[in-house]
Parts: sequence; C-alpha cells; structure tokens
Amino acid sequence: MTTAPAGSTAGVSTDWRITPEFAFTDEESAALAEAIGTVMANPYRLYDAHAFQIGRLIEDGVVPERFRSYVSGLAGRDRHKEPAVVLKNVPYDRDVPVFDFDEPVKSKYELKRTFVAEGFLALFAQLAGTPPIGYLNINDGDVFQDIYPKRSMQSTQSQKALDAIHFHKDLANHFVRPDQVYMVGMRSNPENEVYTSFVRNIDVIAAFAEEELELLRSPQFYTPFDDLTVMGGTLELGEADRHPIIGGEDDLRYFENRTIGVTDDARAIVPKVSATLHALKQRVFIEPGDFVITYNNHTVHAKEVVKVRKPEELCSRWIIKTVNVDDLEPHAQHFMPGTRHLVNG
Repeated sequence: MTTAPAGSTAGVSTDWRITPEFAFTDEESAALAEAIGTVMANPYRLYDAHAFQIGRLIEDGVVPERFRSYVSGLAGRDRHKEPAVVLKNVPYDRDVPVFDFDEPVKSKYELKRTFVAEGFLALFAQLAGTPPIGYLNINDGDVFQDIYPKRSMQSTQSQKALDAIHFHKDLANHFVRPDQVYMVGMRSNPENEVYTSFVRNIDVIAAFAEEELELLRSPQFYTPFDDLTVMGGTLELGEADRHPIIGGEDDLRYFENRTIGVTDDARAIVPKVSATLHALKQRVFIEPGDFVITYNNHTVHAKEVVKVRKPEELCSRWIIKTVNVDDLEPHAQHFMPGTRHLVNG
C-alpha cells in the first residue's frame, strides 16, 4: 500500500494521515488462511451456514490474540477523526483466474473455488460486532461483492466501472445506509496508478466559512440515484427531492459530479465542494492482502485512475468488499422475511 495526500489549496489542510496500523506476520496470515479454508459452506449459496462455520472457527481459537486485541480496540475509535483504516497481509485467495469482462460475477461463481477473503471479511465482522448486509437489487443479494470492471458498465459510476468513480459515500441515498465498508485487495498491478482516495467529513466542513456552511446545511441540493444528464431543459423537483449537503454534526451527502444545486447560490458553491475534496484527499494504493476499513458516515471516498500503463490488467483489478452496520435492529423492518441480512430493495 502507498498513501499520500494529493492536491492543495490555500487555507485547506488536514493533520490526518492514513498509515497501516496492523500487519499479520506471514506465519499468522498463512495459518489463518488455512483455517478459513476448512470452511465448507459456499458464502454465495449458503451464506448463513458460512457465517456459522466462521463463528465456530473463532470459538476454536484460530484468531491470533494480538489481532483480537486490535479489533476490540476499534470500538473506542473516534470515527470522526480516524474514518479510514488500513491493515496489511490479511488472508486472501491466491492464483484466482481472471474473470470474464462481460460477465464477471457469473464468471466468479464458476471459477472461484476457495473463499478465503470472504471468510476473513466474515471473521472480522464477527470480531468487530458489525454484521454485513446484502441488498436484493445488488448482485441478487450477495453479501460479498466485487469492485471489478464489467464491459457494459465500464463508464458508469458503479463498482463495476473501469474508469474513475467520483467522491461519494456508499448508498448515501438508501434507506439502509451502511456504517462501514470493508475491502480486501485481491489483484492490482502497481504499474497502473489506481487509487482509493479518502477525505474526512470534518476537514471538508472546516474549509468553509460560516455563511457557506449555512447554505450547505439548507435543502438546496439534489442528488439523483443515477448519472444525471440535463440536456437544455429545466429540472422539475419537489421539496422531498431536495436535501442539504451537510446534515447533523458532520454528515456529508454529496456525490461529486452528480449532486447539483437547485438555486443560484447552491449552484455556485458546488464546484467549491468538489475542489475542497480534491485538495484534502489522501490516496491509498490497495495491494493484494490489504484490508481497508471505511467508516461510511464520516468520510467520502473515490476511485482515481491516475496513470494506466497496463490497460489489459486494469480490466482485472479486483477488490472484494462487504458493507456492514453497527446494529441490525434499526433496519429489521427492511429485511426480507426469514433473513437477518438481506435488505429488500
């Protein structure tokens, strides 16, 4: 992993730096990978059984004590100040074949025979007490999702994009917004400079004057669920469609190049929000075996494609992720009947 601040503007700064906090030794990582490899249930076909078997591994004491201790310490973390975390050398699947560019998810089901990264994500979630969830309309409800390009979606703003993904939060407009995003690096070529970039909410807010904050806290903005193109017309919005960019103490509801202002003042400030994000961003190159935690309500993130020297390998860049919540109960009304993880919609 490499990490560095990128961009600067006068009066905009941050004292936060993302650096790796924990690294498994090679012996620890190999032993934990071997233990996870004994889990027989396929996490895509038998998710509940897979989660149960991972829980049994934890009970059997396969997790290194120093890692248990590290994870337990995350509960007291100040997420406002430290909303992204990087760990090194976690267990993941080696030598997995490249997936089909046209149907990567279907190809994964056919080609991926081991589930070490999925098992680690499930194990971490249980240790941290942050259960993963799936969405019925995303990969048919899979809990374990891929940041992996797909030909038909390569120019979209989805996790199947080949190109850049602008600053955003995961599912910010959804009625079940995740509290965490967990990511395991699976495949990347360092000759392709593709970064996951982060900005703290509190740094963005601190960059604006009081009168600007008043505007940003007012419902004079709109963010569509999909890419917005207005071709010389007037956008008709109801009051319910409008939202502030800053809500609560330090929540940001903003999707770069998608959020727009619906008044003259709001339209004028949107470019400054985007410029501020780029002035404050920190870039992380996610290597195979890197584990990245994003506290989704306290930071925004982006995928930046800075330099491509191996375009064919960009098509197979791969990160496995889950989205997680602190507590299932507040979302129980939205789960599919008979499940404790699958959001209906």
